[in-house]
Amino acid sequence: MAQGPATLLQRSALGLWFLGLGALGLVRWWMRHARDAQADADVVMQLWLGGSIALLLLGGWLLVRALYTPRR
Repeated sequence: MAQGPATLLQRSALGLWFLGLGALGLVRWWMRHARDAQADADVVMQLWLGGSIALLLLGGWLLVRALYTPRR
């Protein structure tokens, strides 16, 4: 059974998922930062911020790639 070309939502699903996870991670980091100003010195929170930024970058890259990849 032949399937048609993938829709934009199907091609960009993983990128959108990573963007959402990265945004939630940034919100979590900001909540901790606003509650406790010393959270910047905490290694765990630095890793949380770095991981959230990495997820945002990866999700953005995947989304842009999905937008500019021709349909097959």
